[in-house]
Amino acid sequence: MHKLIWKKDILAEIYTWKSALWLLLTALIYSVTCYLLLTNKELSLLDQTEMLWLLGKIIIGASLLVAIIDASSLITTEFEQETIEDLFLSPLPVRDFILGKFLTVMSVWALMYAVAVPYVLVSSAGSNLSAVFLAYAALYGTLLIAGFTVLVFGLSFLYRSFKNTLTTSLVLFLAAGIPALFAATLKTGIVASVITAINPLDAAFASLDNVLVDYHASLSANWPYLLSILGFSAAAGVFLFVSVRIFEKRGVIKE
Repeated sequence: MHKLIWKKDILAEIYTWKSALWLLLTALIYSVTCYLLLTNKELSLLDQTEMLWLLGKIIIGASLLVAIIDASSLITTEFEQETIEDLFLSPLPVRDFILGKFLTVMSVWALMYAVAVPYVLVSSAGSNLSAVFLAYAALYGTLLIAGFTVLVFGLSFLYRSFKNTLTTSLVLFLAAGIPALFAATLKTGIVASVITAINPLDAAFASLDNVLVDYHASLSANWPYLLSILGFSAAAGVFLFVSVRIFEKRGVIKE
């Protein structure tokens, strides 16, 4: 059943202007970033590894923002258009409904990642970092988008409103993103350790810095960062489980 949900939603994403516009905007963001990194007088003085690290932040941050907006609408739209009752009157398990929506968001992320690949190859030309950069960008992008998507789905079942779900999701995204934007040199040792331990975005960016700038490309050298992101994803999964149980207890029509 989840394949039917995924097919319906992904076709709606692909054959509407919304998906095409998002892909166009992300490509434009990548183009402007690469252009500035290669032509701007100050930015062009950066080491190539630092340029790639900055590009990685842009790729993951922009894709995560698009994924959060998309995830906020997938389930809440069913509530607001009053189509979710018809879905659950059919033999459709809630887990299949969620899995189909989840696969839709991950498919959109795959498209945005594919758009980013040529820009990475151009920016990393002349170095041997393109493969490891693409691998870690795919790994952390997938884990972060999966975690935030599950978190947004949990909010969707609680709020049942696109506006409230999107607002809360964006606030959480900013709460995670703003500390991650500060350079490591501006954080004290204790503050940096605490932020990295609880902030998945900061952990991902710190790991990219560890890989690209410090040349520690093995998974064992980046395991603490990966553990932080996995912990966030696990917590988001628990939150979604609790939200779904509350939804099943209340029923489709909220009291």
